[in-house]
Formats: sequence, structure tokens, C-alpha cells
Amino acid sequence: MAEKSTAAGLVPRLITIYQIMFVVLLWNSAYKGVRVLNTLYALELGATPLHIGLLLATYGVFPLLLAVLAGRIADRYGSRIPIIAGMVVCTVGVVLPWFAPTLPLLFIAAAITGLGFILGQVAFQSLVGTLGDGMARTKNFNNYALIVAVADFVGPVFAGFAIDHAGHVSTYLFLGLLSTTSIIAIIALAKRVPRHRKPAPAPAGQRMIDLFRDADMRRVLIAGAVVMTGIDLFQLYIPLYGHQIGLSASAIGMVLGAAAAATFLSRALLPLLVRRHSEEKTLLYALFLAAAMFTLIPFFTSAFVLAAICFALGLGMGLGQPLTVILCYRYSPAGRSGESLGLRIAINNAMHVVVPALFGAIGAVFGLAPVFWANAGVIAAGNWYARKRSD
Repeated sequence: MAEKSTAAGLVPRLITIYQIMFVVLLWNSAYKGVRVLNTLYALELGATPLHIGLLLATYGVFPLLLAVLAGRIADRYGSRIPIIAGMVVCTVGVVLPWFAPTLPLLFIAAAITGLGFILGQVAFQSLVGTLGDGMARTKNFNNYALIVAVADFVGPVFAGFAIDHAGHVSTYLFLGLLSTTSIIAIIALAKRVPRHRKPAPAPAGQRMIDLFRDADMRRVLIAGAVVMTGIDLFQLYIPLYGHQIGLSASAIGMVLGAAAAATFLSRALLPLLVRRHSEEKTLLYALFLAAAMFTLIPFFTSAFVLAAICFALGLGMGLGQPLTVILCYRYSPAGRSGESLGLRIAINNAMHVVVPALFGAIGAVFGLAPVFWANAGVIAAGNWYARKRSD
């Protein structure tokens, strides 16, 4: 039967991974699109590379402070409330610059968007992890990652064409409508999202630092920080570099879209790669490929060549996020999966707060080429340190 009878009445069916993917596609497309929009509009308002670096760092402030707390909330109370609350807050951040398009308000909007995104992201990932076990869980996480890759393509491309045809300010409204549609969809499905989850009693003396002291978990956390640092700096500095060399907003969106298309392809092949190699070995090779591509970007100014390089880069970086999420969930202690995922995101955003500001200063003084090369070095060094050692 599709539904089960209980003493309290009929219990609706649980939400499916495909329903989650539909909501995430709308929501993430708006979020990824507004990040590109904020970067390009800040440049139009006279922002320097240092300003752009600080703007990216602003997205990570609340995720740094609240990611672990968001994970604990999801572990204890379920995902329904944090998902809806996070999406609403994120949408407010998306549309805020439409009301008063100024550079200071872009920073405020970035902080609000980051707050909403972390509440929803951790809860969504925790929810996906409860939908199955073993290979079914791996498949669900990979499907989740695939739809995020689609959003990585749709968001920047949509934003780029909307900017060229309607202007920066109107694009905020378009993206806000897209995000609002995702809220309507999740509210319609809200009864299928578990409201409460009976918390398992935590063993005495269990602390957050114990997660990082575990060798396997520490490797995954370091790899996750490397992955997200590379992704965020790519999404920030490709628009900046494209603007510097005279590419149109549409061309910049297509370059970003090429990386997103490659991300989708690599994630579609992830089950095959994992069967042929271990998750850790696949992650190692993928990130070294990404590091190599980062070194090539400053040597070219053609949109077509940059799109090809970024496609290869996307093949590598696209595998990083789902693999680190899967490994993080796998190595999590019982009853602490949300907290572990939150700790992963908190560490990632500690990098996001520090590194963009640092790289923005480097870009302001030395130009953008050293930023790409330094990013390649960070990915390669972190990836080598986090590799799985043989016994």
C-alpha cells in the first residue's frame, strides 16, 4: 500500500529522492545564479579584486559559525523545519539587492543568502542520507550531486543571459521568483518530510573534536575543504577574469556552464568509477586533474579555449563534492551524521572566509594569474596530504 494506517490516521508517503532533486534544482539554480550576478554587478559598481574576495568570504561567515549547529538540529528534530526556514531566508538574500542596488547591500545580501543556504543544505544532505543504506545511499547522494551539477549550469547561464537582456537589477527579481517557486514546491511536499526524529542518546564524553581526531574522518574533512575552496574560487575568479579580458556576461555564463556540464557528466559516471576504483583513489586522481587545469587558465583569453579548459576542470572538481559527502557520511559515528556533515561544511567555510580575502589581496597586488596558480597548489598539496595511506 502507498500509505500506512496508524492510530493517528494516515501517514503520507516519505519524500522521494526525485522530489528532493526537483526542489533542489530550483533552489540551487537561484543560489548559484545570484553568486555570479553579485560578482558581476559588484564589478559594475566599481569593486576591486579585494572587494570581490571579501564578498565571497561573506557567504561563508554564517556557514562557518552555524554549520555544526545546523547539523545537530537536523539530527535531533529532522529536516523539515530547517529546510523550509533555510530556503525562505536564502530567498530573502537573493532578492534584497533588487530593492536597493548598492555595493554595501551586496555584502548584506551575501551574508543572508549564506545563512539560509547552510540551514537548508545540511538538512537536505542529512535527509538524503536517511532514504537508503549501502549502495542505495550512494546512489541517492550521487543523484543529489547530479542535480546540483545541473543547477551549477542553469544558474550561471540563466543569470548571464538575463543580465545581457534585462540588466543586473532585474535579474535579481527573476532569480527571486525561481527561488520562491522552490519554496512553494517544498511546502507542497512538507508532509512527506519527517518532522521529528527520536534522537539517539549520545555516549558520555562525546565531543565535536573527537570527529576530527578520527584519522579517516580527518582525511575526508581536509579533502572536503580543498574541494570547496577550489569550487568557490573558480566560481568567483572566472567571472572576474572574464570581465578583465572583455568577455560578455553571456560568454562568462557559458564558460561556467561548460564546467557545470562536465560536473554532471563526471557525476553520472561516478558509480562506474567507484566500482573500478575506491572512492579515495577516484578522489585523488580527480583533484590532481583539477589542479592541472587551474594552472592553464591565465594563459588563454579565448572563450572557447577557456570553456574547454573549464570542462576538463569540471570533470575533476565535479567528483569531489559527492565523494567527500559519501565518505563523511560513511565514517560518521552512529547518530552523528548531521553533525559530521555540518563539521565538514564548517571547516570548508573557515577556508572560504580566510582564503578568498587572502587571494583577493593577492589578485589586487599581483594580478589574477597568481590566484589561479596558488589555488592549484592548494588543491594539489591538500589532496596529497589527505590521500588514503596504505596499511
